[in-house]
Amino acid sequence: MLYTTPTSIYCIIATEFCERFSFCGLRTILSLYLRNVLCLHENAATVVYHIFIMMCYTMPLMGAVLADNFIGRYKVILYFSIIYLVGTVLTCLSAIPPLMLPPTTTSIIGLALIATGTGGIKPCVAAFGGDQFRLPEENQRLQRFFSTFYCTVNLGGFMGTIVTPMLRRSIMCFGDDTCYALGFGFPSLLVLISIVTFVAGKPWYRIKKPRDAITFRFLACTWYALKKRLQHDRKTDGPPPEHWLDFSVTKYGRKLVEDMKIVCSILYLYIPVPIFWSLFDQQGSRWTFQASRLRSELFGVALMPDQLQVMNPAMVLFMIPVCPGGAWPLLPDLQPLHKMFLGGILASLAFVAAGILQIGIERSTLQVPGHQQTGLVLLNTLACPIEVAVRGEGIAPVEEQGTALMTPLESQRFFISASCPLDCAGRIMKRHMITAQLNTAPEVFMPIIVGQNSDDEISLYFMDPNPFMKSLTGKPKLKVVYIGDCGPNKNVSISVETEKQLSDIYYVSNTPIDHIGESAYMCLQPGKFRWHAKSAGGEVTGSGEGYLRPGGVYVLCLRERLGRLDAAVLHSPNPPNELHLAWIVPQYLLISIAEIMFAVSGLEFSFTQAPKCMKTITIAAWYMSVAIGNLIVILVAQIKIFDSRAKEFFAYAGILTIAMLVFLKMSQGYCTRTMEGDGSSTESHPLLRHHSRVISVHSLSTRTRTYSRPESSEASCIGLMEKQKTKAWPPHAFVNLATPSTSDLKATTLAK
Repeated sequence: MLYTTPTSIYCIIATEFCERFSFCGLRTILSLYLRNVLCLHENAATVVYHIFIMMCYTMPLMGAVLADNFIGRYKVILYFSIIYLVGTVLTCLSAIPPLMLPPTTTSIIGLALIATGTGGIKPCVAAFGGDQFRLPEENQRLQRFFSTFYCTVNLGGFMGTIVTPMLRRSIMCFGDDTCYALGFGFPSLLVLISIVTFVAGKPWYRIKKPRDAITFRFLACTWYALKKRLQHDRKTDGPPPEHWLDFSVTKYGRKLVEDMKIVCSILYLYIPVPIFWSLFDQQGSRWTFQASRLRSELFGVALMPDQLQVMNPAMVLFMIPVCPGGAWPLLPDLQPLHKMFLGGILASLAFVAAGILQIGIERSTLQVPGHQQTGLVLLNTLACPIEVAVRGEGIAPVEEQGTALMTPLESQRFFISASCPLDCAGRIMKRHMITAQLNTAPEVFMPIIVGQNSDDEISLYFMDPNPFMKSLTGKPKLKVVYIGDCGPNKNVSISVETEKQLSDIYYVSNTPIDHIGESAYMCLQPGKFRWHAKSAGGEVTGSGEGYLRPGGVYVLCLRERLGRLDAAVLHSPNPPNELHLAWIVPQYLLISIAEIMFAVSGLEFSFTQAPKCMKTITIAAWYMSVAIGNLIVILVAQIKIFDSRAKEFFAYAGILTIAMLVFLKMSQGYCTRTMEGDGSSTESHPLLRHHSRVISVHSLSTRTRTYSRPESSEASCIGLMEKQKTKAWPPHAFVNLATPSTSDLKATTLAK
């Protein structure tokens, strides 16, 4: 007996490794690229990210149709890989400023090509690898291939999630502290390597050509059966067939109808599956944003949120051998549908853990005021403690050079007063109390700086309303505020320089409104920074340094007095992240085990249960469920029905639990079919290709090759079991579902 040539499997696995390395690395830095380089809003970046992922899992339908009906799996993988390569090159070129390409347009075109390429090959690689095995003789080797294949997928994802962000951060290019051109260029090289590796293995592949336009025959048969069913319902002449597809048996043949019943029963089980993927793919968006709210210093090194995504592929690599079906299973092996159910429940528990963590984050983070509410952020630049009173709301003490918060307050007009001691740290205040009127705005904070003017009088300076939101990337944000009487031609500039010697310069207006000028927010690397202020004439000069921690929102207040720099205070209205990175590990562990139980089992189920002529399109439908799951995330993000991210996580967990209970109920009615033999003539023998009406039932002890599919559908499986209750069947008995034709008798003779 012939066995699979290992070289073909090695080439396929190596190709998948390079492709996953490239895609996962690119996907890891994509959301930050959209936000930081293309300057999209955080919500817009989230939507674009999930649209890209949704497109990646929609295009498998195109690849499956082309593979099953026209050019075969090998050519689909090759052609779409070339499209993939062109897309990665365009995305890389969009991140090179000297080329002067329109970055947004070029990036979108590149991402569309990447989604087309990776989506087109996605349903074909696993099925093409399965084609290299002769079934059922090599069934166990096929199962090991799927485990190895999925392990390779996660190994590539693991490497991509580590290496690509590292390349992006470690090298400076084009005057920036990050190099997205290199981050996108390295995946382009990997795609090129994958194409070369795949083509090199062609002499060892078993390449199966598509037999006929099975997808179009599938659709035509479905449409014909539906029309006949509707006509039958209008005529009401006699009972309908057991299955609505049986209406098309006379035109399209028993074999196609039975294959369609199998596919329909599989697709029926896919209905709750998108809910799982709507949770799973939030690792690249919602969970990344959540990680940006955690204190991620590890052994003195600050990890960035996009790097935390490496935990999922790393845990999958570790857990695959010890999960059911692995090399050293800790749990008893289960049926694929039962594994999928348990995986879904574990995923819902992962989101329960994420919701609990989110509650802790929200309690330790400055929350934006709600509808028709506001808040006051009090920034004291004096060297003595002060008290700030809001009429009808209360009094807030603020320590020297400290920060205080008053929230929530009803959005309205306030009278606010501030007072300090007469002797403020050795300086006699000519006026130590001041009252002012403040008009507030809803859903933002009103920042108020307490300082002194040139006459040694306490003064209030009002900044622009601000939500003080933390950055998407997890980097600290810094705003420079300059208080003073900057006359004409002073030209005061303030430069901020990080440890990487990258600097931002803020030019203070010569005519600031109400004696206060403020810069836009700057996202800087965590760690030390230095600032330096100077004027054109040299009257105002000063320098200092500070330390920025991940997640913090900082305001550097510089106060001028009598033409000289009098005070410099670094405030943190929204404090740095407090909860440690370790608190996110449980949810990643649960989602990783869930992925193994759900995704590996679902991929194996899709391949083994589908008819030979429809395996690729069945796997494409499995991937299509991923696209629908991402669409659910987009809709939820746009509708904004949750006022808290924790409530959103708990809602996702509850919905998935319900969906998995429905899935368990649906799977109880599914009759698992036996693996179809690789040499079965149900697909290859001309006498049975279109008109066979025979189903063979054989015992496990016989080696006789059969020419039709045993247990070909749920209906036939149940019918055979009912038949067995009343009659003992001989090992090679045949059940005639209709009056045997000449082709049926020939087929029976051949089988015998």
